Amino acid sequence: MGQVTTRVEPRTDSDLATAALRFARRAHLGQYRKQTGEQYVEHPIAVARLLVESGYDGALIAAAYLHDTVEKTSIELEEIQARFGPDVGGLVGCLSEDPGVEGYAARKRALREGVLRAGGNPVIVYAADRLANMRDWRKVPPEDRRAVGEWLGTTLEERLQLWTEDAEELHDLDPDTPFLAEIEDELSALRAET
Repeated sequence: MGQVTTRVEPRTDSDLATAALRFARRAHLGQYRKQTGEQYVEHPIAVARLLVESGYDGALIAAAYLHDTVEKTSIELEEIQARFGPDVGGLVGCLSEDPGVEGYAARKRALREGVLRAGGNPVIVYAADRLANMRDWRKVPPEDRRAVGEWLGTTLEERLQLWTEDAEELHDLDPDTPFLAEIEDELSALRAET
């Protein structure tokens, strides 16, 4: 039997975001985060929470809830666009990895390149996603990180390198990018723990 979440969800007045959360819960049903063992939907909720707490709403929150549906489920981008409109669909498309790119690091770099090229809202959701991912890695006991990395097809060292590149390129794009300071703090903490 699957776990039922007891966490409080971010408060939003957006019907669009509420519908996106419901959709994400159904789409990710039965999936679990490899880093934490939590229900997978807890990750998009964490990304949305970061955005809500920073004052964002509407399409950005909906996209945060949906950002992994195309990449991690059988849901097609066209369905996201049809259900949630072109703004949310465009954000989700921009935030989805290209499965045709071979190799973990290459896929992550291609994703970053596309997000940075798009600029604006995709960058904000991307930065919140990076921060939430780093916080998930910090939940993994240091002695278990090697095994979790292998399960994900990467290593903590490779992730640290990719996150360092993320921070540098986000800074180059705009030193005031939302969540950049928190990303840098999490990077420092993760490095200190290795």
